[in-house]
Amino acid sequence: MTMTPTPPQLPGSALRVVPVLLTAGAAALAVDVGLARVCHREKLLAVTHKVLEQIEPFGQPTALLIICAAIALCDPNRGRFAVRIALAAIGSGLSADVVKLLIARIRPYHMTAEEFTQPVWSTFRGVLPLLSGGSRLQSCPSAHSAFVTGFCLALWSAYPAGRWLFTLVAVAVALQRIESGAHFLSDTCWGAAVGYLFCHWLYHGPVGNRLQRWELPPV
Repeated sequence: MTMTPTPPQLPGSALRVVPVLLTAGAAALAVDVGLARVCHREKLLAVTHKVLEQIEPFGQPTALLIICAAIALCDPNRGRFAVRIALAAIGSGLSADVVKLLIARIRPYHMTAEEFTQPVWSTFRGVLPLLSGGSRLQSCPSAHSAFVTGFCLALWSAYPAGRWLFTLVAVAVALQRIESGAHFLSDTCWGAAVGYLFCHWLYHGPVGNRLQRWELPPV
């Protein structure tokens, strides 16, 4: 007999997790420039580059589509959860992209040697840049971190036994963004906060209620 899966639940509470991530991002400002200099200018973490580079695709749609397709095809009990997983990841990433239009912050790999000697506040270049600064001024927040947070939270909710694996993947993608010079540490923390907030809305808002009715058809 086919068992009906229980409705997916988002791990943690937004009232606890989001403030922790936002606070962690604020605290990370104290080490942002120094860590970026170590990673990008001095290349002291280059030994990890190849490993992290292989994990980075989990912060992009290609891996998401492959995994969601595999779930839909191979898991008769949770196959319909693949839609929620895809929405969680894509919506989280797009939400971070919207926030980027409100805050201008230079990416570490676009900074000059002199700029690495300046205070962290100099990395912020204004508000409401929209598209005028291009990718160069779209460091905050990290869309990769938001995307992989939404992706891994949704996977966790559907397959809680893999929660440690999903957590490690999310952390590794964030580390890759820092090591590559694409983002500061604070950008990844704030990106994760954006991803969690979007997932909270997706799971507990009207869209989540409709998804749940579709995911759990009557038997």
